[in-house]
Amino acid sequence: MDAARYKFEQQCADCGSSDFVEDHANGDLVCTNCGLVAESHLIDEGSEWRSFGDKEKGDHGDPSRVGGPTNHLLSSGGLGTEIGVATKGTGNITMIRNLQRTAARASDPDQGLKRAYAHINKLSGALGLQKDASSRACELYKKAAEHPKGLKGKSTSAMCAAVVYVACRQAGYARTFKEVQAVVADAGQKEIAKCYKFLVNVIKEKVEMVTPASLVRRFCAVLGLGVREMKAAEEMARAAVPSEGSTRPEDSQLRPWDGKSPASVAGAVIYAISSLPKAEKHCSALEIAQAAAVAEGTVKGTYRDMYVYMAELMPAWYASKKELQNLPNAP
Repeated sequence: MDAARYKFEQQCADCGSSDFVEDHANGDLVCTNCGLVAESHLIDEGSEWRSFGDKEKGDHGDPSRVGGPTNHLLSSGGLGTEIGVATKGTGNITMIRNLQRTAARASDPDQGLKRAYAHINKLSGALGLQKDASSRACELYKKAAEHPKGLKGKSTSAMCAAVVYVACRQAGYARTFKEVQAVVADAGQKEIAKCYKFLVNVIKEKVEMVTPASLVRRFCAVLGLGVREMKAAEEMARAAVPSEGSTRPEDSQLRPWDGKSPASVAGAVIYAISSLPKAEKHCSALEIAQAAAVAEGTVKGTYRDMYVYMAELMPAWYASKKELQNLPNAP
């Protein structure tokens, strides 16, 4: 039976009346006839919103949430007590600031987590990630912090970079290791790699592979290529590096570019697409290398490896075999 309805249908055990009133301040249900407290410690199931608009009790008020939301990533749920500072009428702000710092050091067990989460959000913003990726990175950091081996001996910045890198791959935001490392100012490549291995091997986090096909669309957007070029580059990238589990016979044969980084293959694919006369925009190897965060010689060398196979890699709907003759031979 519905709880709110039950309150009005029940009878007072003392006088038999069914007329009750709720005392929200004390959480009591009181009989209006004899004053008997029929129920106590009730939970207010109403809305936890307050309105500060002109029509406070109307339907068109401006509801503003009271307090912050619960944060399951913090031990206190993010609902711990904090000492605030008034903007007016404060006699000694310095004293209150010192009291804040002292209280935070003494009673906040989540200081380290909060600093790490702030750093993760900063990295996520620099990489242009959405909220789901940064939230996943915070969850990974908390999981790593709670592991029996803990984070002893690991740099906070390096661990933050590692969880962001793993979260990117789990959430489908393809970012290369170099891109993540580039936005971390105070952690080296070896430190980040060490933390990444900790996440993968010790915490057993599954990490999706970064493929050239997952990178080319973003690189094309940075370079300003058209939609047709983006689609052709994606198809060519999939042909160059087939997805895991493919059963095509030709996929088992090693090709010259196999084993090279996904960013290098993606750069070579875009170079081939944009070098055709029909391309909406033509990009130099240097421009592509800067967008892919690789060396110009790497793009040219990978393209040179792919040139002999261009007829089977290039989508037929985009360029015919005759049009492929216009491609540069060996830059």
